[in-house]
Amino acid sequence: MISVGVRDLKNQLSQYLQYVKDGERVVVTEHNRIIAEIVEPEGQGTDADIEQKLQQLSREGEVILAKRNKSVAQKPVLTDVEKSIDWETIYNEVRADRF
Repeated sequence: MISVGVRDLKNQLSQYLQYVKDGERVVVTEHNRIIAEIVEPEGQGTDADIEQKLQQLSREGEVILAKRNKSVAQKPVLTDVEKSIDWETIYNEVRADRF
């Protein structure tokens, strides 16, 4: 799981979306409060099915496909303090308040 602030997410959106494509879960924070989570959609079909549907929608003029294939994204290097923080536990505690 990767944690990112709103400003950094905005500035490097493509990089964090690449992490999601690679199977990572991205937690978005604002003032050290978790406000969102970005994950891959479940049950959407295989990559080939999705690619085929996107090509069809492109031919029909419904979507415009991206011009580049895959961006090269590097995972951020975590400091020792960041490594010691268990963001998933914090996230689950915050989410528990909603139920």
